[in-house]
Amino acid sequence: MKKRLLSAALCLCLLLCAGCSTTQAQINQYNAALYVRGLLDETYTGAPGGDYLRLMDITAEDTQETFEKNLDMEFSQRLAVRFELDEVFLKSDLKADYLELLKQVYAKASYTVVQAAPLDHGRYCVEVSVTPVTFFQAAYADGYAKLRADFEKAHPLPSEEKQADMTSAQIRKARENFESKWAQEVYDYLYARLDAITTGPAVTKLVLVTPGSGGDYTLSSTDFQDIDDLVLQY
Repeated sequence: MKKRLLSAALCLCLLLCAGCSTTQAQINQYNAALYVRGLLDETYTGAPGGDYLRLMDITAEDTQETFEKNLDMEFSQRLAVRFELDEVFLKSDLKADYLELLKQVYAKASYTVVQAAPLDHGRYCVEVSVTPVTFFQAAYADGYAKLRADFEKAHPLPSEEKQADMTSAQIRKARENFESKWAQEVYDYLYARLDAITTGPAVTKLVLVTPGSGGDYTLSSTDFQDIDDLVLQY
C-alpha cells in the first residue's frame, strides 16, 4: 500500500538531511556516491562514516542531532498517523519507547549505493538499491483492524448522549484515558513483532545530485522522499 504523502512539515525535516550540501570543488564521481550514502546513513543510523563527515565538514554530533529530529518526525507524521495515535495524550515515557522501537526498525534498513555516473552541467546520477523494510506494513495488514475493533469494544468512549451530561473536563478525561490505553496497546502489539521484522524484494532507484546556484551540491527532497518511501513501508 502506498504510504501517505509526506506533509510539508516532514518535507522540511527531510531537507535537514537532503539540504546538506558539498561544494563544487569537492564533488566528483566517487564523492557523489559517498554523499548519497552518507545522507542515508545520517537518516537511518545517525552514524555516517568519517569520509562523509569530512566531505560535508560536519561532526558526528551534527549527524546525531539530524537523526533524532528525523526519527521524531517519522513517528509524528507516519507511524502515529498509520496507527491512529494522538500525541496530545501520549505520555513522554511511552513516546520515548516508541522512538526506541523505531530505532530498532531503522537498524534493519538496507540500501546500497551501486554506482554514480557523471551527467551534463556538473550533475551526477546515483543508483541506489533498497531492500524495503515492511515491518509496519505487515503489522497493519496482519491484525491491526481486529486490534482496533477489539479495543473499541473493550474501552468504549462515552456516547454522544452520555457526553451531553458530562462536563468538558470529564469528556477530555475520557478521551485521554482512551488514547493513552490505545497508545500502549499499539506499542505492545508492535513490540511483540520486533523479532520478526519483514523485508521486501530489492528495488533500484536513480537519484540526481545537482549543483546549486551557489556551487553547492544537493539531493532533491523529491528523490529523498522516494527513497524514504522505499526504505520503510507502511
